[in-house]
Amino acid sequence: MRDRRRRLLALLLALPMLLAAGCVAVPMSGPVEQGELVTDEGDTDFEFLPAGPTPGATQEEILQGFFAATTASQENYRIARSYLADTVSSVWNPYQSTLVRAQQGEVTRLDDDTLEYSVEVLAEVDAVGRYRVASEVTDQVLPPFRFVREGGEWRIAELGDGILISRQAFPSAFSQHVLYFYDPTFTNLVPDLRWFPTRAGVPTRIVRALLDGPSSWLGQGATVSAIPEGTQLVAAPVSIVEGQAVVDLSAEILELGETELQRLAAQLRASLGSVSNVAGVQLTVDQAPVSVPPTTTVPELAPQVDGRLLAMTEERDGFGFSAGSSGVEAIGRLSERVIELGATAVTLGPTRTIAAVQNADGVWVVRSNDLATQLVDTRPGLIAPSIDGFQLTWTATADAAGDVNAITSAGEILTVEATIPADARLVSIDVSRDDTRILMFLDGVGGPRLVVGAIVREEATGRPIRIGDLIDIPIDGATAAGAEAVDAAWVDEVSVASILATEQGTAVELHEVGGRSRSLGRPPGAVQIVGGNGGAAGLRVLTDSGVVFEPRGSGWQSTGLRASFLGVQQ
Repeated sequence: MRDRRRRLLALLLALPMLLAAGCVAVPMSGPVEQGELVTDEGDTDFEFLPAGPTPGATQEEILQGFFAATTASQENYRIARSYLADTVSSVWNPYQSTLVRAQQGEVTRLDDDTLEYSVEVLAEVDAVGRYRVASEVTDQVLPPFRFVREGGEWRIAELGDGILISRQAFPSAFSQHVLYFYDPTFTNLVPDLRWFPTRAGVPTRIVRALLDGPSSWLGQGATVSAIPEGTQLVAAPVSIVEGQAVVDLSAEILELGETELQRLAAQLRASLGSVSNVAGVQLTVDQAPVSVPPTTTVPELAPQVDGRLLAMTEERDGFGFSAGSSGVEAIGRLSERVIELGATAVTLGPTRTIAAVQNADGVWVVRSNDLATQLVDTRPGLIAPSIDGFQLTWTATADAAGDVNAITSAGEILTVEATIPADARLVSIDVSRDDTRILMFLDGVGGPRLVVGAIVREEATGRPIRIGDLIDIPIDGATAAGAEAVDAAWVDEVSVASILATEQGTAVELHEVGGRSRSLGRPPGAVQIVGGNGGAAGLRVLTDSGVVFEPRGSGWQSTGLRASFLGVQQ
């Protein structure tokens, strides 16, 4: 208790500095709507609470205090509501949307009772937690704030729904959570990154977001939900009882068979897995428990690969997993065939029994068994291939006008419909380990573009049909003169990394798919990047001098290993 009081005192002393730093929020759009009462059933760790309004405060001081108070979502934004007039306090909806700003905005007085606020917006989080980076940073004028006196004190009587928060305050005010949806074959659970106020009934918001469905770019036939259409959350909030999230849904789920119920429970468990005090899920209808038969056939979340580096030796006489001073550990006959082909790029399938291999002749399918290697694509200008869990080899040419192909292990070519800008040059393609998303790095007239799209497959066979709408992932420095795309890779289930060449050298950046980006520094002469396990710590970069680098602190250091190219583990 004494330590807790000390932390409280430290935070209270820091309050003036926090307010001066501008970690604030403001409402920003549309008419007010009824805000829901949310019980905080999440973490119970110590939380910072900003101050309520002070007697005699001016309109500007009330507005500034309201800004600061909206960083605290506890008790349905109770403190922020204390700055509002009685007529709007209960109906203001802070959850409608959140704008993320870079710097302080500008307050303008419109009349004796009205203030206006304009600000540069970097990103927006919608009501179900989807984070969208602004295509360009521009000033946005928020709905006016009208003031009235209540009991002799100024209070805000008119404002828009939602909040605005600084980029610096966002990581502490919001937490990221991964929702999961199935691919159409129900083989994999596909992640969909969301952001929710840290102390605002997170389990309830996760379930409601699941009921709302996947992000639009994933919802074009690439993913499905095990939750029956029309299902509603009946009893809210979602309570946590002895580590079990009690999710009370409408009667539609009673029509599900055993397998469908198991899938529904698995989807909920996976999506609520990021909540620290949730260990499982109890489904109920009208608060009566629904029995879900146990199963062992649950899709693996965030599949792991071999933690060792996969590479071709610098002398090109060995291919396999790094064994330190002993060179590489071969992958049986597969390694022999990779060497015999004079490979320049390899992606190893998840079973380690098949690989997509590129050499001077084109792209080959190579197996570890007695079946012969097979040349499956001989088009000129091919880039490094990818492979997926359905044992399909993905190929494309640098000329974006060429087809993206998925080739079966029997050599059948499936042309995958993809909308790639005609003036773009394709640099790399990488299928995610959940087999449902594809990462593409493009170069074009407007500079490098990093995009991700959903793979739409046939439900019965898993054969790909098309790549859905491409979502841009902003890259710092992409619009600079002379910037060029070098390589990109999946880092984990919700993150990717890119190498960009600029006049200052090569730069690596980490990007959340549905979130933020940050620099990982500048390894010298980087030409290739591959992911592994453990997020950014598992990244490895190959330089033009053949040296393999790994992240260390805020920079990169040599691993002491050398290679002619790095293999990708699917």
